[in-house]
Amino acid sequence: MKKIILFFLILANSVLFAEEKKEAAAYLRGVDLTVDSATLKNGLTIQNSLIFNRLIGGTTSFGVPATNKFRGKGIEFGTNTRHSGLLGTDFSVSFATLFADSNYSGDYNSSTMRIGSGSSAMNFASESFIASEFTSNRLQTANIKVAENIYLLHDSSNKFLQGLALRVGGEIYGNEVKSTSPYYFSNSASTSGGTTLFSSGFGASSIEKLTYNEAYLNAILGLGYNLKIAEGHNISLGYEYLKSVANSGNYENKISSLLVLTPTIAFPFENKIKGKVDSELVGNRFTIGYRFNITEDVSFGINYAHTEATHRVVDSKVKEPGNILTLLSSGSGSINPIPFILGSQPGFGPFPENKDIRRQIGIEIVFKF
Repeated sequence: MKKIILFFLILANSVLFAEEKKEAAAYLRGVDLTVDSATLKNGLTIQNSLIFNRLIGGTTSFGVPATNKFRGKGIEFGTNTRHSGLLGTDFSVSFATLFADSNYSGDYNSSTMRIGSGSSAMNFASESFIASEFTSNRLQTANIKVAENIYLLHDSSNKFLQGLALRVGGEIYGNEVKSTSPYYFSNSASTSGGTTLFSSGFGASSIEKLTYNEAYLNAILGLGYNLKIAEGHNISLGYEYLKSVANSGNYENKISSLLVLTPTIAFPFENKIKGKVDSELVGNRFTIGYRFNITEDVSFGINYAHTEATHRVVDSKVKEPGNILTLLSSGSGSINPIPFILGSQPGFGPFPENKDIRRQIGIEIVFKF
């Protein structure tokens, strides 16, 4: 991924400093951003890809999240360069930090185990539903973009067609979510030797921390349009189709708790599930902007962007330690290593797929040079 980023920056540098510059402008933009995050939803459901691994060991487990939108402020720097009548280049770098209200995850778990054989065998079963509230939720998002505008009709006699351009380019786009759940609510039932015990209540004995990031190198193909509507007043429209050509992702879920051995003895205990994730992105972006001149060299502008993209996980190396109790659950009295081995493998699927929807309003100051 580092080589891809380096290549992309070298490409951007060579385009931006082309010899035939005729018009150029740099802008600084403050943005207000709202995101219905696919990165968060993929992070909260990636463990569902372990459902078949767990079934092999006699356990059923899956989660269903309920999420809120992220909101926050960001900043963007960019340049618009017209090299000639035919060619122009857009370059931008943006970054934003956003926060969300509480997110929730409902997790259902059940397991069965038989130890021993014949009349002396013991059967154990448990079933639980746990509702976790993630009270701390942060999304960081960044983008580096280069797009070449080809004004195929720049010399047309119709001025309304002169500003129409074919847009081709690429971007490096990434998101990272960090969410923390300090407590949970649970209902459970445990059966042993024909006796069933029920329990429910509020728990704060463990802290769950989720960290998940997705990074993409996206190809861009679309249309751009610029129109001078009056002296010193311009509007711009854009449509871009986005398709990932490379990606990188990492997942980590860490639960920290105390292992209580006696009323006076307890040890810190940590359970961690992590791994690399491969995913793909397909989406669309629409933009509209307006600029007007304050002076000959300074302009003021406002703009709006709407992006919808599907983030689909295609492979996951996320795995958890094998459950050692499955070695004893064959029911024949002998050790069976197969459930233990398969249970500690990366998830067999199905993998999550979610839509990312983001709306951005920006206010900018533009300097011509």
